[in-house]
Amino acid sequence: MKIKIRQAKNEDIPKILLIEEIAWGKEKSASKEMIESRIKTFPGGALVAESNKEIIGVVFTERVDYDFNNSAFTWYEITDNGFIKNSHKADGRVVYGVDLSVMPSYQHLGVGTQLLEGIGKLAIRYNVKYGMLGGRLPLYYKYANKMTVEEYINAVTDTEKGHRSLDPEIDFYKKSGLKIIKAIPNYFKDPESLDYGVLLLWENPFYNKYYRWLAAKLFKV
Repeated sequence: MKIKIRQAKNEDIPKILLIEEIAWGKEKSASKEMIESRIKTFPGGALVAESNKEIIGVVFTERVDYDFNNSAFTWYEITDNGFIKNSHKADGRVVYGVDLSVMPSYQHLGVGTQLLEGIGKLAIRYNVKYGMLGGRLPLYYKYANKMTVEEYINAVTDTEKGHRSLDPEIDFYKKSGLKIIKAIPNYFKDPESLDYGVLLLWENPFYNKYYRWLAAKLFKV
């Protein structure tokens, strides 16, 4: 199956809303107003995955100036409660993944990985040093009485195919080339993750500090 990643358009919003609701449920999915605000605020950072002219996945991003020496934040704080109008910075040094959603029937086809690659391409395009997002830990509630969240993130189990993480999301992040930095308490209202998130990082190997300096001098970015 051929999958195309392209920039989202306003006419895509009804289908995006459907994907959001199926992927996250009514309580946690983005509203029409949120999606409209994201596309308007940072149109280049809104991407959809399309197959046979059908939208099967979506990712929204923003640019932020994240302070790595002070990593305490919630999804609500860093995304302006999902609207990004007041959190997106046109000259932000980090591309942050606000929301990634894939139709469940297509998840096994690597759609999520291609959308993550789309975030990486944005980091390269805008010459920022990092791509960053906060991930879920959807099986942690099963192990919380046995181990800390840090132990859970690092735990692996033996299978016929080798070592695997206890959580399928953790495996997905690792296979996608993301570096797991740390757990984030009270990141997002998610009972399965016990409201924890996990900070994930991708370092842009093509980042050019000189280009950054020159652009700042010439274009004041």
